[in-house]
Amino acid sequence: MPDTKVSLPRDVRGKVAVITGAASGIGEATAKAFADLGITVIGADVDDARGATTFAALGAPHSYRHLDVGSSDEWGALIADVTREFGGVDIVHLNAGVMTRPKTAPLMDDPLAWFTESGFTKVMTVNLKGVALGIIAALESPTLSHIIVTASGAALTPLAMDPLYTMSKYGVLGMCLALEESLAERGVRIDVICPGAIGTAITPPDIQAAVKQESPAFLGNAVAELVTTADHGPVWTAFTEAEGLRRYDVPGGPVSATV
Repeated sequence: MPDTKVSLPRDVRGKVAVITGAASGIGEATAKAFADLGITVIGADVDDARGATTFAALGAPHSYRHLDVGSSDEWGALIADVTREFGGVDIVHLNAGVMTRPKTAPLMDDPLAWFTESGFTKVMTVNLKGVALGIIAALESPTLSHIIVTASGAALTPLAMDPLYTMSKYGVLGMCLALEESLAERGVRIDVICPGAIGTAITPPDIQAAVKQESPAFLGNAVAELVTTADHGPVWTAFTEAEGLRRYDVPGGPVSATV
């Protein structure tokens, strides 16, 4: 069950962060929250028009880069470019995500209709492979100290309306828990944030109408709180604005190493 709220702020001014899925939604909100903390933000996405607009509004030194998170070549080039320009990437927020469920599907429709190989490839390429490749590439940065991964409440409680999305988020959580000790030995902290219902573009309209959605700004502020706390999860929930960001103890999870 969720534990107490976090505390113990730390100064992150001057750090450099890469955020995926940064053109809109949670990524855009996190970019704004990070910029307010004095972090230089490099936003990455495939929605280049929206991304360029978002980061033009943020202004220098923040900038937008195209990135297909499922491409190891593009990941390697991005981290190398940012390292050449800024000396390294300190923080990586692996946030890009997609759902399998079509936005036009009725709320109570049979999820087996889109339990398909193409659905599997779509969701796993972005939600799981994209996170793994992001971690692999980020480890090439000489200044990397913090990896934050956006999972989902579906990583803790199965979402029957989208089994493949659920699988991808369970996989992300398991991978990050398994990596925690090894990363800590290299001086890198990893945290997984599991949001509840957030009103973003990946959430079908009927779900948004049926289930109360929190704003992306709430999640952006929660990630900003996470990056400034010395407390270590490694798993956190952010279900409602009233509840806020809370540590979550995974049943049977590994003992957290201290970074």
